[in-house]
Amino acid sequence: MKKQKQMKILFFSLIPVGIVLLIFSIKLVSKTFSGNIILEIPFSRKTEQFSLTRQGTYSIWHKGKIFTKAPLDEFRPVIIDNSTSEEVRLTHLLFRPNINIRKTSRMEIFRFKAPAGDYLLTLAEGSGISGVENALINKLPFGMTDQDSYFIQVRESQPFIVGLAGIVLIVISGFCIIGGLVIGILADQIFVK
Repeated sequence: MKKQKQMKILFFSLIPVGIVLLIFSIKLVSKTFSGNIILEIPFSRKTEQFSLTRQGTYSIWHKGKIFTKAPLDEFRPVIIDNSTSEEVRLTHLLFRPNINIRKTSRMEIFRFKAPAGDYLLTLAEGSGISGVENALINKLPFGMTDQDSYFIQVRESQPFIVGLAGIVLIVISGFCIIGGLVIGILADQIFVK
């Protein structure tokens, strides 16, 4: 009987551990979506200078009205390092974080690593998305977005591994909370002498 009570306490103690882990992991994942905005330009502007104050991982997002077609097939972002005149390598994302707030939607389309310095963002002609994504966009029954209300953002970002670790920790915290509750309640039946 004493052992069963100890097992109940042990498993019920997983619940607060899971809650703390859940809060930590949600904050970790939210950093993926809430990096500081370094540059925001309307799509109609096409080119703009910006500066990075420190070396790090950055991302390019597009933002527009919800339920409208984004002109993702009409441009590909190009970032030029002003000090070397070299193009910064942009990484396509397989799983693109996105967030909807009221009537606007935001989605990450590229990531890049860059040292501190001055850069030029240009929205060059062409398509920055795959043929499959282009076909999906053309199948949407929505009208095109107004180019003056469609924006391109450069934001601070976290390395991909940080977001992935946050998602894994959310799953582990769920197992701790649910497992601690269920096994704690059923401890009398599971740990019978």
